[in-house]
Amino acid sequence: MSRLQTVVSFSASLLALAAATAVQAQTAPAAEEASETEIVVTGTRASQVRALAAKREAIGVIDVAAADDIGRLPDRNVAEVIEHLPGIGVTYDQGEGRYVSVRGVPSTLNGYTLNGLEIGNPDGNTRALPLDIVSGQLVNRVEVAKVKTADMDGQGIGGTINLVTETAFDFKEPFALAATAKAGYQELNKKVPYQGDASIAKRFGADEQFGIVLGGSYSKRDFASDGFYPDDWRPLAGAARGGVPTNIKYTEYNLTRTRIGAAGSLDWHPNDHQTLYVRGVYSKFIEDEVRGRYRLDFTSTPFTFNADGLTGTAPGTPSSQTGAAGTGTERRQDLRLDYKVKSIATAMVGGSTEFDRLKFDYAGSRSRNKVLDRFSTWQFRCNPGPVNFDFSDVIYTAAPVTECNANQLQFRQYNLSTQRGVEDIWQGKLDATYDLGGESFIKLGAKYRTSDRDLDQSNPVYDRGTTAATRFTLGQYNLQGGAITVHPDNTDTDKGYVNSPLIDPAAIKAFTDAQLNGNLFVFNRATSLTNDTISDFQLKEKVASGYAMANLAFGAVTVTPGLRFEHTRLNVTGYQLQTSSGVSTAVPLRRASDYNDWLPSLIVRIKPSDETIFRLSYSRSLGRPEYNNLSPGGSIDTGNGTVALGNPDLKPYRADNFDATGEWYFARGGLLSVGVFAKRIANPIFTQTTTLTNTVYNGVNYTTLAIAQPFNADRGDIVGIEAQFQQQFTFLPGALSGLGIQLTGTLTDSTLRLPNGRTSSFPSQSKYLYGAELFYQRGPVEASVAYHNTGYALLAVGALDYQDQSNDDLKRLDAKASVAVLDNVTVFAEAQNLTDAPTRQYQGDRKDWVIQNERYGRTFYGGVSVKF
Repeated sequence: MSRLQTVVSFSASLLALAAATAVQAQTAPAAEEASETEIVVTGTRASQVRALAAKREAIGVIDVAAADDIGRLPDRNVAEVIEHLPGIGVTYDQGEGRYVSVRGVPSTLNGYTLNGLEIGNPDGNTRALPLDIVSGQLVNRVEVAKVKTADMDGQGIGGTINLVTETAFDFKEPFALAATAKAGYQELNKKVPYQGDASIAKRFGADEQFGIVLGGSYSKRDFASDGFYPDDWRPLAGAARGGVPTNIKYTEYNLTRTRIGAAGSLDWHPNDHQTLYVRGVYSKFIEDEVRGRYRLDFTSTPFTFNADGLTGTAPGTPSSQTGAAGTGTERRQDLRLDYKVKSIATAMVGGSTEFDRLKFDYAGSRSRNKVLDRFSTWQFRCNPGPVNFDFSDVIYTAAPVTECNANQLQFRQYNLSTQRGVEDIWQGKLDATYDLGGESFIKLGAKYRTSDRDLDQSNPVYDRGTTAATRFTLGQYNLQGGAITVHPDNTDTDKGYVNSPLIDPAAIKAFTDAQLNGNLFVFNRATSLTNDTISDFQLKEKVASGYAMANLAFGAVTVTPGLRFEHTRLNVTGYQLQTSSGVSTAVPLRRASDYNDWLPSLIVRIKPSDETIFRLSYSRSLGRPEYNNLSPGGSIDTGNGTVALGNPDLKPYRADNFDATGEWYFARGGLLSVGVFAKRIANPIFTQTTTLTNTVYNGVNYTTLAIAQPFNADRGDIVGIEAQFQQQFTFLPGALSGLGIQLTGTLTDSTLRLPNGRTSSFPSQSKYLYGAELFYQRGPVEASVAYHNTGYALLAVGALDYQDQSNDDLKRLDAKASVAVLDNVTVFAEAQNLTDAPTRQYQGDRKDWVIQNERYGRTFYGGVSVKF
C-alpha cells in the first residue's frame, strides 16, 4: 500500500467513525434540546462554538483556538495551544513546545503576525518564531490560516499564525476582571513551579465608546531533564546493530525558565463608522541553565566485540595521576553555564473609517526584538583505560573498567560566548474595501515593511598551558564537585548513569576569574578571532507589496480571486577571515539582491446548505531563506567540532498550493471536516552536513568536524490529507450530556530532490499527526484529557543516507479538571506529560541509532481562577 493510500485509508476510517456519531447526534434532537435547556453554554462549549464560527465564516481555510480553549488544557505557551489543531506539528525543547510546522512545512517558512502585522522574532539567525516566548494567557485567540487570501502576506508556505490580543469590546459586560494562580510539583527534581496571570477590561464614556484592557502574566519553572546523547553513528562490520557511535554522552540539565508578559489595548469607537486603537505587547523569556556532561569518545578507538556483536571492550591505557595522557578512549567532563534572555516588544496604532459602502482599514507598528545568550564552558579530559560497552539496549551503556578520578582529568579548554541580537521592524498598511452588496466586495491594499537585524557574537577561547608546569587537573585545585546519577530511560527508570566527578560551578568560576590572565589559561587568538568574526552579520530587508482581490457571491457559490505583488530588497553584510603573512584580518563581505513575486490566488466556496461548505483553492506563496543562511560568513563551535556556513546565493522558496476541503457543521459546536492539499515547491533549501575525521580547519586540528551548509535543491512536493471531528454529546441523557470529543488526524507525504541525486522528505515534516481529546462540562464541573502524537520527522540531511537525522514520534497525554466552587471562583488541577514521554532523535533510518533521548518526567499543578 502506498503512503498516499495509507493517508486516504486512515482518514476514511476516521471520517466513518465521526460520521456515524454525527448522524446519531442528529437523530436525537429531542434529547439535545432537552439537554440544551439544562446546560448554560459557557466555558469549553462556548469557546468551541466561537472558534467554529470563525472557521465557518472565513474565506480561506482557518483553524482557531479561542480564549477559553487556551485554558482548557495545561498548555504552557502558544505553541502547545495550537498543537491541538489539525495539521500542526510541534518541536519540543526541554519538554516545552517551541517551533510549529504547518501541514508538513518547516517552522521557518511560516508567517507570524500579531493582530495582522508581522511580529518578527528575537532569535538572531532564524525566521522561525519560538512560540514558547509567548504565554497563551496574553492572547484572545490564535488563528492558523492554511489557505490565504491576497490581503495576507506572501510569506508562509505552511500557513500564517496570527496572535490576536484582547480588547474591551470582546467582553459581554462593560467591566471584566480575571486572574489565575497555580503552583505545582515536578517529578524529576521535586521542585515547585508557579504561574500567575491577570487581566482587567473596562468600557467607559457616555455611550461606552472607550475601552481599555490590561493584562499581565508571570511564570517560573525550576526543573531538570535527564539526557542521553551519542553522536555520529557509522557502519561497522561485526556490529550486531549495523554500526557504532562516535561517543556516549549523558547529562542532567538543571534549568530555570521565567516568562514575563504584558499586553494592553486602548480603543475608541466614537461612532458606528469610526474606530481607533493603540495596542502593545511585551514578552520576555529568561533561561538559566547548568549542564554537567559526561562524555566518552571512541573516535580513534578500535572496538573488540564478543561473539554476540553487542558487547565488548575498547582497549586503552589510563592517564597518570598528574593528568599525563594515556591511550585509547578519551573521557571528557564538561560544564556549561548558560544564561539566555529573549524579548519581543510591539506597539501598534490603527483604526477604520467608513464612508457609506467604502471602508478604510489602516495600521502601523514598531517592533523591537532582542536576544542575549551568554554561556561559559569548561572541558577536562583524561584516558580512563579499557572501556566495556553493551549495545544490547537502544539506550546503551559504556563505562571504563576503572573510572578517571579528579587528578587524572586535565584541563583542556575554556570558552566564554556572548551573542547579542537586535531586530527593529517598522511597517504600515492600508486596505480599502468597497461593499458590492450581500457578501460581495472589492478590496485593494498596500503595505511596506523594513526590518533591520544585527547579530554580534564574541567567543574567546582559552586552551591549556604549553608545559607540564602550567597544566592543571580538576583535583589539583579542588575544583571537583560530587556525583549525580542520570536516568534518561523512561522505560527503565532504575537504569542509571553515574556522572562523577562533576565540575563544581562555583569553584571553577572563582578559579577562572582569578587565573584567567595567568599562564594556566592560554588565549587562543586565532580561534577566538574566527569565532568573533564569522558569526556576525547585519541584514536589512525591505518588502513593498500591493494587492487586489474580490469576493463575488453567486447564490450558493462564492468566488474570491486575488493577486498580490511583493518586491523584496535585501542587503546583508557578513565577515570572513583572510590571512596574509601569518596575520588574520576580518574582512566584511556585502551582498545586495532583490526579487519580485506575483502571488495569485483563487478560492471557490460552495455552500449547498447552511450546514455544509466546500472550498477549492489555488494560491502561490513564498518562504524567504533563513537570516544566517544568507550571511557570507558562518559559525564555528570548536568545543563540539561543528562549522555552519552561510550561502548568500540562496533563492527563496516558491510554492504553488492546491487545496480542497469539505466542512459539515451538523450541530451546535459540532464539526466534521476533511481536507486534501498539495504543494509544489521550487528552490527548497536544505542543510547538508559533512562529517570529517582527523582534519584541520582554519588552522585548528579536529578529531571530528561536522560542516553544515545550506543549498537550493531543484524542487519538492508535499501532499496530505487532514480530518477533524468535534462533537458535544448533548443528545445523551442526564450527566452524560456533558461529554464531548475532538479528533484530529493528518497524514503527509513529501519528496525533496537533492542536487546529488538523493531524495528525502522535507525537514520537520511529520508523516503522522493525530490527537484525541475527551472533554466534559456540566454544571460546575469541567474536565479534559488529551492525547497527541507528533510523528517522526527528518531533522537534517546528511551527505550519506545513514547520516540523516530525525525526530522520533512524540506521544503526550495531558489532563485538566476544574470545579466552580462559587459563581466567580474555580479551583483546578492539571497533569502534564502523564506518559513521561521523552523527546528522541535518531540517525539514518534506524531508530536504534539514538543520538538524543531526553526525559523530563511528569508535572502536576493545582490552582484557582476568579472571574468578575
